[in-house]
Amino acid sequence: MPQPFRTDKVQKRQPTDPSKELEELLIKAAGVFGDYVKKSTDQNTRVVDACSVQELLSKIDLSLNYQGVGQKEIWQDIKTICETATNTWNEKFLYKLYSSPTPIGVVSESLLGLLNNNVHVFQSSPIGAILEATISNRLAEMCNFPKDTASGLTFPGGSYSNLHALMVARNQRFPEIKAQGLWGLAKSGIRPVVFTSAHAHYSIEKSAIAAGIGLENVVSVPTDNRGCMDADALRLLVIREIQSGGTPFFVNATAGTTVLSAFDPLDPIAAVCQEFDMWLHLDGSWGGPLALFGDKSLFEYQIPTGKVNSFTINPHKLLGIPMQCSFLLVRDGLQVMRDALGLGATYLYHSTTDFHRQDEDRDLNSRYMQQLGGSWDLGDATMGCGRRPDAIKMWISWRYYGTQYFCDRVNRARQLAIDFARLIVARGSTDNGIWKLLIEPQSISVCFWFIPHSQTLRYGRTAANEYNKQEDEDEDEGEDEEEEEEEEYAEWWGDVTKTLCNQVNSQGNALVDYATVERFRAVSQSPVVFARYNVPYFFRIPFNNPNVTLDTQNAVLDAIEEASRIIYNE
Repeated sequence: MPQPFRTDKVQKRQPTDPSKELEELLIKAAGVFGDYVKKSTDQNTRVVDACSVQELLSKIDLSLNYQGVGQKEIWQDIKTICETATNTWNEKFLYKLYSSPTPIGVVSESLLGLLNNNVHVFQSSPIGAILEATISNRLAEMCNFPKDTASGLTFPGGSYSNLHALMVARNQRFPEIKAQGLWGLAKSGIRPVVFTSAHAHYSIEKSAIAAGIGLENVVSVPTDNRGCMDADALRLLVIREIQSGGTPFFVNATAGTTVLSAFDPLDPIAAVCQEFDMWLHLDGSWGGPLALFGDKSLFEYQIPTGKVNSFTINPHKLLGIPMQCSFLLVRDGLQVMRDALGLGATYLYHSTTDFHRQDEDRDLNSRYMQQLGGSWDLGDATMGCGRRPDAIKMWISWRYYGTQYFCDRVNRARQLAIDFARLIVARGSTDNGIWKLLIEPQSISVCFWFIPHSQTLRYGRTAANEYNKQEDEDEDEGEDEEEEEEEEYAEWWGDVTKTLCNQVNSQGNALVDYATVERFRAVSQSPVVFARYNVPYFFRIPFNNPNVTLDTQNAVLDAIEEASRIIYNE
């Protein structure tokens, strides 16, 4: 028989005053964190130490002992973590689509840890639910969504926001799935089809996997040379899928693609969606803040009224909110999400109690209840349960800085991209090589090459160019002369870019990245065929760090030229 649990073996800890312990820790944290930020923002501080895993393992004690280490040792551990972490506070952190949080952002993130609230039901985070509804409704209004119905929810990242948009669209179009699963569609011979730009984020494809749609039913829509979805190609592909027995139901457009920061044209895409009764989702995870807060003289992108069903925006990317903070905004309100995903589990959601309905006759609460689908219990509109009240972080930052700060921040990002592109063009040909833009920046990312002279002499300007040999041999030589000429690239440019980028990053003084994209050419409309070719790898630098200056930009370009001199003996 199992032995009874012996309480006399339990070590008895002396009760502590949590407020006193927390105060001591926070005072210490203020000093440690303040010193870290002061050092991190110094121009001479490295962005990252290029340590191997083995070197990192040697710098910190990973043991988890039966007895805790206490304050003295834990602060040493925290300092070690800070010293070995990638420094997002540095102005030369130009690596991915986020940067350091704002100071008030750090405070707001700490507040969430202090409260430890769960915004799945109203009573577990009343103020969290109210602030989530408030921010969602304000953002929805800025998207030209109807004030009386639109609302939204936070999710842990844009991928999860996009996943929920796809799941809601799927279950709304095919309501039998909620009870019968995909078997319900298979019995009827229905094959759901999703459409997304070839330059869109991979979360749409992953969402299709999670939703049981499958990658073979995700149609990649060609883009123009700027990286914007080709709406005419979308229509042809929709017709092709219908003719082959598919049921198109969801189109993902992008406001700020991951690589080129391109913005898909919404009006012609929306026209195709309306014609074929498809849900139009706009993934603005990256570029959404520019569309909503940007100065129209620097960047203009209009979200057409009534034509977009849902919209994802990530304030943790361009607005300096600590990760993660993502909103999914739904034009027709949370009732659509509840119908598609909700179960109304009565052991958890008690939305019919007087607690929620006591103020229902008041105008404000009545409007909220309509937008939220009849309940302040937000979790039932999601695929999960436990939810961090991330909207508190957005509300505190907005309240602290004001709308003007967000406008200034995104406008600066746009201007930095314009200025950086001009710097590259102005440098042109130097003693070490040639600077070349892929395209003029559409919004807030700049894509370019540095082509060392020595490698041009070695390979030839476009030698070994596989990218320009994919035209069909039997293609009509009398094509329209007004058609845009295909750019010529050399394959070795991509190899050089990767080598230079890795060299720059290994020095630790800057952190930059490279990428590639596909480009397209229509070969046939019946059947629909597009030729694809990959552009050689190029540098991709996003300007979402407001601390970047002209000196920063020049220092990054100088670092690339210096890497070329080191590697190629220029």
